[in-house]
Amino acid sequence: MAKHLGDPIAIIGGGVGGLTAALTLQHFGIPVVVFEQADELREVGAGVTITPNAMHALDFLGVGRQIVEAAGVAPRYEVCDAGDGRVLELGPPPEDIPHNYGAQYCNVHRADLQTALVEAVRSNDSGCIRLNHLFDHLEQDDNGVTVHFTKGSSYRFAGVVGCDGGASRVRSVVFSDQDASYTGQTAYRALVPSNAVPPEITANPYRLYVGNGKTLIHYALRNGEMMNLLGVAIQPSWQDEGWSIPATPAEFLDLFADFPEPVRNLISAIPPDTLYKWGLRDRDPLQTWTRGRVTMLGDAAHPFLPFLGQGACVAIEDGVVLGRAVAESADLTQGFYRYEAARKPRANGLQLASRDQARHHQGVAGGRPDPGNTAAARGLFTYNPATVPLATS
Repeated sequence: MAKHLGDPIAIIGGGVGGLTAALTLQHFGIPVVVFEQADELREVGAGVTITPNAMHALDFLGVGRQIVEAAGVAPRYEVCDAGDGRVLELGPPPEDIPHNYGAQYCNVHRADLQTALVEAVRSNDSGCIRLNHLFDHLEQDDNGVTVHFTKGSSYRFAGVVGCDGGASRVRSVVFSDQDASYTGQTAYRALVPSNAVPPEITANPYRLYVGNGKTLIHYALRNGEMMNLLGVAIQPSWQDEGWSIPATPAEFLDLFADFPEPVRNLISAIPPDTLYKWGLRDRDPLQTWTRGRVTMLGDAAHPFLPFLGQGACVAIEDGVVLGRAVAESADLTQGFYRYEAARKPRANGLQLASRDQARHHQGVAGGRPDPGNTAAARGLFTYNPATVPLATS
């Protein structure tokens, strides 16, 4: 396939999904150019869960060991009642995971994951990531796609992969799709240095609390160097725009005042000016991901709420299956449609499952909050994007 491609493939968006797609295409000898709107690849976000289904992809691409070494193997997680702290469910023991699923499970700092992918992509082509490029619109014909950026530059490509997140401009332009809407959920995130983490949290580092209208998860990053903290609460209105709006521990603590004391102590330990919040936004999954020589990937195709811990994992799965489908197809458009056929049922279904999981965690589904069906319970860890069969056409 690669020798017949002609122009490179454009990847719009330099996040985890876009970089995975780029690295997979490069693995098969297919040239890519990654366009990122930021003027530098900053250390963004906090923790991200990499379960065995996604680790299979990272192992296939040669970066899995680097990720595990940076993160450390995740301990056994506990799902707890936010009212009294009772353990409601235990995750699989960490020593069983490689044996049962063939790959590791870890919680990694998003910057470490991004760095590993960027270094691998640049090692194949040092100039293929172009920063400070904000996508504006595109035009396609039978032979290729011309992509235009807001500062006036334009380039010709064999095809385009839209990986520009839940607020995807590519998706809006190609599919005339609606804007993402506020879900009624507000998220708070912070990193707490290990020397400030309360000892009762250190003793039980990986816990998810489910409560009345709220959830909170904490887990260690970088081999215990810091504790990642994410709380989500139902709040009817949201005014501010953005993913990293400053918040105060007092505001966070007020929302989670009915949670167990160790959680409240962890919130109180958040260093000043390091807590951020954002309104969770969602929109229905795309029923068609591909239009000619343009396809969508990750949150741009199926924005995930965080309640299954699979958003980044599913984007990584997308990236590997996309690269395989293009490499194994007679032409680019066939490759894009084969990728969509292989991925859409799983990804769109899990997007909807993430919504349902929120209802269970927060007690909206009726009765007391409960663990719902976790990613492990749903059998998601058994999926391997590097080997899953692709449709023949």
